[in-house]
Amino acid sequence: MIRQQKTKSGRLLEIDSFPVWNDGRRVSSRAPKAKPSTEEQKRYNKKQAEKKLIRLINANFDEDDIIMHPTYEPTNAPQDEKQARKDLTNYFRRLKTRRQKELVKVNEALKALPEIEILAEQREELLKQKKKLEAPFKYIYVIECVTYKTGELKGCNNYHFHIIFTGGISRKELEAMWQNGIRTNADRFQPDKFGPEAIAKYMLKDPQGSKRYVCSRNLAKPKVTIQDNKITTRGLARIARERLDDTAYWERKYKGYRFVKCYARYNEYNGYWYMSVIMYKTDGQTVPRWEVKDWLDD
Repeated sequence: MIRQQKTKSGRLLEIDSFPVWNDGRRVSSRAPKAKPSTEEQKRYNKKQAEKKLIRLINANFDEDDIIMHPTYEPTNAPQDEKQARKDLTNYFRRLKTRRQKELVKVNEALKALPEIEILAEQREELLKQKKKLEAPFKYIYVIECVTYKTGELKGCNNYHFHIIFTGGISRKELEAMWQNGIRTNADRFQPDKFGPEAIAKYMLKDPQGSKRYVCSRNLAKPKVTIQDNKITTRGLARIARERLDDTAYWERKYKGYRFVKCYARYNEYNGYWYMSVIMYKTDGQTVPRWEVKDWLDD
């Protein structure tokens, strides 16, 4: 039978269709003794890490949150990963304290602001900031290391980070709070403009250190729902052949979402089709970019 699995990560919706046995086990996609090569396994692991991070980011962050790339002054860079991570932990600690103080200021500003129409937009912005500051502070980051090969610092390490975290503080202030480097860019997370997958792919372009990425413990998990026998094997095959890029069809089927991409592949070994549809909820007229070449798991 065919199982449809919906994964909702914030405004990102995936609909995966694949074959399972009656007891719920996935139908094997390769011969029993056929094992993936080392390179195939590496590619699979990388794809799974990317998918997991894309989902986590979209489930926990949106356009009022921050992407930041802290660096170190080369002559003052720590020489081990443990110290670099400690520096970032201390930065997060200072940031949490600053958020508490900023929330007090915002509440005071709201109390002092007259409720007149001409100031409605200013009040709305303050309320928006208040909501973000009251939300739990969340983060995901990766660390990268460069070892200098020439010059006075030959053999020395330098670290930098790529982080996404909860907004509420001005980008200028966030940059000023990191005092270890000369280039620290803080930008607004803009999934509608650059794509809901872009920052995850960038963060994992060259993962280093003891973990691919590090997350705060309070991240929300994507919501997964499963339905069996909603579509037949023949029906899935027909849709995979005829509706692959049919935007109108998918947007009628999943109202409120924009169609982004549909992946479909026929498995020669087991004779089944596999399909994955990517949808995104946006108020904009333009469909977000999506530059993931391979999304299917078969």
